[in-house]
Amino acid sequence: MSHQIEPEMVATLLNGYLDQMCSVILKYGGTIDKFVGDATVSFWGAPISRPDDGERAANAAYELWQVGESFRKNIPEGLPSVGKTRVGLHFGEAVVGNFGGEGRIQYTALGDSMNTASRLENANKQTKTGMIASREAVERSGLDWWRPLGSVTLRGRALPVDIYEPCPDAAPGDNQKLADILRLVESDREGAIARLVAFVQSRPDDLALQNLLHRLNNLEPGGYYALD
Repeated sequence: MSHQIEPEMVATLLNGYLDQMCSVILKYGGTIDKFVGDATVSFWGAPISRPDDGERAANAAYELWQVGESFRKNIPEGLPSVGKTRVGLHFGEAVVGNFGGEGRIQYTALGDSMNTASRLENANKQTKTGMIASREAVERSGLDWWRPLGSVTLRGRALPVDIYEPCPDAAPGDNQKLADILRLVESDREGAIARLVAFVQSRPDDLALQNLLHRLNNLEPGGYYALD
């Protein structure tokens, strides 16, 4: 967009977007770490830790995606379209504190868990999703709205990650059906794929399910799919 419109309008749109993102993060008690272009980095658990930080982070992540969708659908007429907001959520250890040099320091979080969350955000492009979370984040959230989307190897990581998508509006039993299909992959891959094909055909507009089917048909040795 910055190549197509005046810098002042880019600044206006960016500030409006980031303001809405920050409002969501703060609403759920998150700490805003930094802005990276039009992206926000945030974390829960520091400087104040709460027992329900996992649930807060999951609800915030889902609302960030919703607000992002609303923002891009309400861009003023005559301006270029805005891309989709994508969200990655992970739970793990990090070193949190003031980092920097003599001239400038920043309160931030460092560690593999932060990098994993970033990789999950980027993975949405290939998995055709708007938000994905790791198994660790799902278990920490305590929420039951998740549907599994298999295992992937993220760029720059050796070990596969089980990924999940929030589907609070799924039909009763759908998320469990998908979980049953993915469990079947280990013992009967062809049978699992056949069941998934039927599941996908009943939801022809669900791009994430279509991508899952593609990945199951192209698994690496070990039962996972390597993302670019």
